[in-house]
Amino acid sequence: MEAPKIQPIVGQSSRSDQVYAALREALLSGVFAPGDQVHEGQLAEYLNVSKTPVREAMSSLRAKGLLTPGPKRGILVAEVDATTVKELYEVRALLEPEAVRRAVPKVDSKLVTRARRLLDEAQRHGKRQDLNALSQSNRDFHELLYQECDNSKIKLILNDMRDQLQFAAVSGWRGVTSSWEYERTEHLAILEAVAEGDVERAELLSREHIERASAKILNSHKPTDTVA
Repeated sequence: MEAPKIQPIVGQSSRSDQVYAALREALLSGVFAPGDQVHEGQLAEYLNVSKTPVREAMSSLRAKGLLTPGPKRGILVAEVDATTVKELYEVRALLEPEAVRRAVPKVDSKLVTRARRLLDEAQRHGKRQDLNALSQSNRDFHELLYQECDNSKIKLILNDMRDQLQFAAVSGWRGVTSSWEYERTEHLAILEAVAEGDVERAELLSREHIERASAKILNSHKPTDTVA
């Protein structure tokens, strides 16, 4: 296997945490292609660590669904199918609008300002066609909108799903051509409802946005723009 673009591990913090973060970032940025075999020993060599933290990190990433068992006890980068994408968006459509609804009464002007900055950042990424960075900014925006949700379990599930959605995006499951501009319009509308304290409208727009994104992605299934 050709050496992937992963920086060697340095510093005194937990090796396991550092290795997990490095491998997670590599998977979510498309360094590895779906179906690639991941070799524990080679990764340990690239990262300049022992096999133990690599093994622990790979186990955690398997639990997240980013890695999967392969033939002869090997480990492969997971492949994302339509059923997985459909189920992820169904769960997201159930939970995220509810999380936004719960968060709206607690949103302040500082959070709204941060959200606007994220949308401006996403716009810059979109114009440059930096799709991975665009996806990241969009997901940061969505997470910020439900940050004040009073149900920690809902937030935990949604935050964990972020990785799976990002992985789906870099695996080829993206939106339709030039959709980022339309998605920005939808994001702005959701943010305005949040800023105005309109709980029902924020919840409705959030659900419609997620459902439209899901339909576009499943109907197109081609690497074009970004997962909303």
